[in-house]
Amino acid sequence: MMRPTSKPPCKLDRGELRRVSQDRRFGLVGYHVCCPRCGFVTVALNGSDGLVISESDDGERVSFSRPVRCLYCAVLLGLKNGEADIQEDERVRRVQYR
Repeated sequence: MMRPTSKPPCKLDRGELRRVSQDRRFGLVGYHVCCPRCGFVTVALNGSDGLVISESDDGERVSFSRPVRCLYCAVLLGLKNGEADIQEDERVRRVQYR
């Protein structure tokens, strides 16, 4: 489950995402997404390369029309009604933590 939060992007924990802009009176620009696998924050922009981001009325459940690739470990992050789907392909980097 990906959890929406209002934390600054640099303070996001794995599995959290932050809406841009935070003020819902303005249109949705995109989301900062903290990869559940590696913890790197990737930006998902609404309308970029055909990506359509939809939100529930309360803003708690977010969906992406297609997966977004993590910029660091390169997994594909799918999101449907707040549920993450992590997919690996040949581009995924093997990241090790000590």
